[in-house]
Amino acid sequence: MIVGQDTGTLRRALASVAQIADEIILEATADDFGAENIATSFGVRVFNRPWADDFAAARNDAFARATKDWIFWLDADERLDARSLYEMKACLAKADALAWLVNIVDCSGPRDSPRFSSTPLPRLFRRIPELRLAGRVHEHFDPDLNVTAHRLGLDVRSSTINIFHDGYSLDRETEKLRRNARLMELELHDRPGQLLYQIRLSQALLKISDTRAYDFLRQAWEQVRPLAGQSEPPLEPLIAELIDSVIVRQSRGEFDSGCNIDALHALAARWYPHWPPLIWRRANWQFKQGRITEAAESLERLVHLAGNGTFDRVPSFDRRILGGEIHVNLGICYARLGRFKDASGCFALAAQDPDWSNIAMHNIEVLSKSEVRSQV
Repeated sequence: MIVGQDTGTLRRALASVAQIADEIILEATADDFGAENIATSFGVRVFNRPWADDFAAARNDAFARATKDWIFWLDADERLDARSLYEMKACLAKADALAWLVNIVDCSGPRDSPRFSSTPLPRLFRRIPELRLAGRVHEHFDPDLNVTAHRLGLDVRSSTINIFHDGYSLDRETEKLRRNARLMELELHDRPGQLLYQIRLSQALLKISDTRAYDFLRQAWEQVRPLAGQSEPPLEPLIAELIDSVIVRQSRGEFDSGCNIDALHALAARWYPHWPPLIWRRANWQFKQGRITEAAESLERLVHLAGNGTFDRVPSFDRRILGGEIHVNLGICYARLGRFKDASGCFALAAQDPDWSNIAMHNIEVLSKSEVRSQV
């Protein structure tokens, strides 16, 4: 772990791993005696390291101090799901695994419910000196873990181990976005042209209404646009988010990609046919263009993916688009197409979602009156 100032979650984080960790190493990047006292009460080995605006450097330093066979990486605003302890022990016994993908479950929604789809990240891995992180923020293994695994004849495997994360609560989001944006600008200054950071920085700046976002959005898009003729997308999953941002900003007249909106949606459908935000975006565009049948088909696809759980979870996205709003909008499409029975069924499903129940019930009432007038 690396910890700056404890915000009241450190004890919870340490307690969540106390049963399974043979050693716990904490890099303290700020003077916080309260945090150090909490850590030492759990038998943690605490090391002080001045903060140098570099998460990867701090984590690599912590990794280098480890002495056991496996490393599990946790942040102070996270906690290991107690139900995952048994599976983690089983993972450690697999001789052919280099690393395990662990699900980071955001808990910033109402009543600590997930707000975003879970993100699989390689948080559990063998202690091998060459496994090091890069990046001042949004750090990642360099070289990629899959490359190292292939060379060593090992695997990077998926697990159902969960880490609960609540560090991006709404009251702290802007503060963290500003910090991350500053670190990403430093990262791009040190190593220009990194697509990952161009995309992430444009997103962070857009969220805090910083117009410099469009410069980085353009830089990222200029790297991706020449690849649009490929049948398969590049390996960087954040390109899905990039296409989504380009579609949104171009639709608002804030950005010119050099492609028309339909071409962008066609690219999105070809490269990312199972990622909900892009399907949702396409349905919205089709509806606004008066292509109601096409919009209904896109929403039906989204309902199908949500129902059987076959949608892509990476990049992470706001899970609320898989809730009652789908059924409300599909019901409106059906009503426009004269399919009143199907519309009524959609509104009934939407009424089960507390966030959409009032709108759904209102639509059911309006629909019933319109059907009465039609019969008369």
